[in-house]
Amino acid sequence: MAENTDLAAAVPGVPDARDIQVSPDNILDVARVIDEQAGLLQEKIAGHLAALRIPPPAADVVSTNATEAWNVLVAGGPGSYEQRVRAYVQGLRDLAEQLRTASETYRVSEEQKAESFGDRRVHEG
Repeated sequence: MAENTDLAAAVPGVPDARDIQVSPDNILDVARVIDEQAGLLQEKIAGHLAALRIPPPAADVVSTNATEAWNVLVAGGPGSYEQRVRAYVQGLRDLAEQLRTASETYRVSEEQKAESFGDRRVHEG
């Protein structure tokens, strides 16, 4: 039983909200990393997605229909794997843009708060 208490004591606690430091620059850094990763992912999958589309192995009805169904399901139709992957990459880019917008909003909000307080520093006299 003592081992369980030692283990519990070794686990760090959850930080309070006041322990988390957020700044517009931090948010922009996260947006930049997400955007870079989306770009790398897009480059990596570009050639692979094209390879999903396959030609029929033969000219018979079954081969042509099966291949057509495969290509629609995997590589071309609405809801296809290709569309899902492209939507995921776009979602990453959209998230990065939302973070850039949030950073700007946060920066403007902080500047407005500072202006509303005016010059309230303690002056040495």
